[in-house]
Amino acid sequence: MSAGTMAEQVATLTCLAGIAVSHPNLPGAHITASLHTPNELSVQLRSPSALESWREALGVPAEKVVADRIGDRPSLEFDATVYRIKFHVYATYEPTTVEASAA
Repeated sequence: MSAGTMAEQVATLTCLAGIAVSHPNLPGAHITASLHTPNELSVQLRSPSALESWREALGVPAEKVVADRIGDRPSLEFDATVYRIKFHVYATYEPTTVEASAA
């Protein structure tokens, strides 16, 4: 395996910068880019509403969002390819509960 260079990640980083410029109000995220998969990004968000904002910004149909679990927490996630970059976008969250007295 080659040592790799930043040049291998230029398309991914350029895509990400373009999204940031085009959508400056998008919720911030923990974003991981790896030399091992230079054309992929993993985007971890804090809430379902943040995931919805990213879904809209990336032009992903709502039916592509999948409910799942990561560990013991529920999650929402989707995969998308935008400008030849593969995105895996997800958010874990605490489910809301309704107390019996509030119902």
